Amino acid sequence: MADDTENHSSDVLLWIWAILGLIVGLVLSVKYAQSAGITREEKLPTTQGLFLVGLMFGPAILSFSIGDHFHKEVHRGRMSWEVYWTVLSGLAASTFAFLGITGVDELLEVWKYLSS
Repeated sequence: MADDTENHSSDVLLWIWAILGLIVGLVLSVKYAQSAGITREEKLPTTQGLFLVGLMFGPAILSFSIGDHFHKEVHRGRMSWEVYWTVLSGLAASTFAFLGITGVDELLEVWKYLSS
């Protein structure tokens, strides 16, 4: 029973990393689309479409794999949970700051762009 709980919490922790990466990818994709002047009605070339898909899902995949690596390090005893959470919050904060996301209003602007 303890193994099920441990695996479940492990999955939840990995999904936290993936969701943070997906938010980063979504913001990157929107910023790229805005800077390139891409509209919803415009038909994209294959390379540009693949680039946008990579921008959207690449950070989530990378973030998920980083989280998986750090989670394994915690279970091996090479890293404490305190360091794990410090790394998670530090990476998220610095990545969001680098992208110019300093509050929820920037995320709402991205949502507004996507829904228009």
